[in-house]
Amino acid sequence: MSTPLILALLAFAAAFLFALIVGGWREAIEAAWPKNAVATEGPQVERVSLLVPARNAARTLTALLQDLHAQQWPKEALEVIVVDDGSEDGTAEQVREIGKRWPGLVLLKAEGKGKKDAISQGVRRAQGEWVLLTDADARCGPLRVQRIMQHVLGSALDLLLLPVETRAHGGAIQQLQADEQTALLGVGAGTALQGGAVLANGANLAFRRSAFLAVGGYAGDTWASGDDMFLLQRMRKAGRQVGYLLHPDVLVTVDAEPTFAGFWSQRLRWAGKMRAMSGPGPWGALAGSMLPWFLLYTSCSFSLEEMMVQRPLAILFLLSAAWLLWLLPLLALARTARRFLRASTDTAPLRWSDGSSLLSLLAFSLYAPVVALASLFVRPRWKGRKTGSPTRERGA
Repeated sequence: MSTPLILALLAFAAAFLFALIVGGWREAIEAAWPKNAVATEGPQVERVSLLVPARNAARTLTALLQDLHAQQWPKEALEVIVVDDGSEDGTAEQVREIGKRWPGLVLLKAEGKGKKDAISQGVRRAQGEWVLLTDADARCGPLRVQRIMQHVLGSALDLLLLPVETRAHGGAIQQLQADEQTALLGVGAGTALQGGAVLANGANLAFRRSAFLAVGGYAGDTWASGDDMFLLQRMRKAGRQVGYLLHPDVLVTVDAEPTFAGFWSQRLRWAGKMRAMSGPGPWGALAGSMLPWFLLYTSCSFSLEEMMVQRPLAILFLLSAAWLLWLLPLLALARTARRFLRASTDTAPLRWSDGSSLLSLLAFSLYAPVVALASLFVRPRWKGRKTGSPTRERGA
């Protein structure tokens, strides 16, 4: 068997396996979404703690607090804890002013430095067994708490992963982020619904306070970022039950980074924390991101003349099929995730959304290895602090 044919067969086999995996994620989402959307009886009322770590969040925090105040959950069973992580823009003063009219709003001054310390401090102060974590720049609907508690009460879950939508308000950079995060929502939901969660988003998480304390929270964790992924890793390593709730009412939305500099810095931070992750997840992500490069290498590894004398039809068929097996399942996964988001936000489907997803997917395939390599050497700053390295100088 010729070398070109062997490479083509390897490319086809790798892409076929990839398609099976991604297709399984999409099928898990398709099965869970209608089931989760069925209305059920209201849950038994239990005290819930909503935790918001905040640093320099004066521009966005008020809108989030309004959303949390509007939750359809008994006010006497709901507390909102904002942990101010050394803000310099009046965030604490803003919370104090709102707290004058809202007894259930608690402001804590961070005792440590960084988001993980802020979360840990808030968990220690929380009075509810279930803690709902929300980023200070997020927005949510009024039924979020009710639907989450409806799902977790009476269950064996210790950590519940929840959907996040990144919204674009114009510009190619923001649309790229929105498309990318839509696909990653599909990956996160699909893997979690299959029982092997590999992604978590700290903008929307729920966990048992007792489980957080039992696994040690972030004790001994010296990495600057990754509060969500490190908590997921610790829960899974301790044998704790991890679930995913794909329901329109629990969706949280965040805005895409408006500038290329912000986008680049954010991706460097995300890539940097992946180096500290263990288990098959990071290796699977690496293999998936390198697959199109392997397909490209295989497609360009021999000349037309060589291929013509080495079973050209078989090689062309295998390579064409490999490219389609890589591309089409990803587009289908993104489309399924987008359908969920559109149903959740009651927004008409975007025209040419498949074309936008295709362009964003190709762009992601190009820049992801570059970001991963750059993250080995570049330590970006986030809200005035250095991030992306194992240091106690953490960023919120």
